Amino acid sequence: MNVLEKLKNLDRRIIYLLVFLSIIIPLIPGFDFLKFPVSASKETKAIFDIIEGLDEGDAVHIDFAFTPTQKAELLPFFEAFYKHCMLKKVKVFIYYGASVNGMPLGKETVKRIMQRPEFSHMEEGVDYLNMEYIPIQPDIQIFGMVSDYKGTFKKQGKIFDGVETLDDIDLILGISGSKWHQPLIDMQIRFHYKFAMAVTAVTGPDYIPYFQTGQLCGLSNGLRGAAEYEMLVSKKYDVDYYGTATKGLSSLTFSHLMIFGLIFLGNIIYFYERKKGGK
Repeated sequence: MNVLEKLKNLDRRIIYLLVFLSIIIPLIPGFDFLKFPVSASKETKAIFDIIEGLDEGDAVHIDFAFTPTQKAELLPFFEAFYKHCMLKKVKVFIYYGASVNGMPLGKETVKRIMQRPEFSHMEEGVDYLNMEYIPIQPDIQIFGMVSDYKGTFKKQGKIFDGVETLDDIDLILGISGSKWHQPLIDMQIRFHYKFAMAVTAVTGPDYIPYFQTGQLCGLSNGLRGAAEYEMLVSKKYDVDYYGTATKGLSSLTFSHLMIFGLIFLGNIIYFYERKKGGK
């Protein structure tokens, strides 16, 4: 019991150090064995299953609508999703309509991914296309895509072969941490396109009802959703696409376990001292 008495008077700087180490160690290269296992939610797996069901040459439209301030939660999902599309050899159109600040981040990420050996043979304008920043409101964007997809974005290239209107787009994916994509959800009722979203954890609960009603065909919620998608792609294709989402989730998990453990230990000390009649 002397151990409990010593722990009671433990220097708080040691506690801070333990919490700090539980946060930082899972993020250090070489500590991948601390990867915390996750199981995919039905919302995230729904997006994965849609891409798995596509054929080579089918088209996916990504509405990249987040800025570097939301990078930690949303960029890992974008990376995992984009790699999945490239593995399936579907055409990917990336539109930066709401994020002029996020456009350099998205383009640099795509460039880095396409330098990987498995994707180095693919070409921009043939297999994927960055459609730059065009300030079009979401509702006007959809109306334009319904009548003339290529004309909406004023782009040319072989990638547009077979893609004339919104009907030729097999999935629209909106990635944002705001209400930017609300009009796309509302207009899905009218035009019946497949629309999925990746959002930050704080906004995720707002979109669960839309998934339940079928207006969203898939939903990735925060860092957890991104880690789930990394896991799904890695297991399906036997590749190591575990990235910052998996490491970040492991860091959060171990730090929370450390805090819970310290709280539990504090309660043991409290009840021990109360039993002894102490204050």
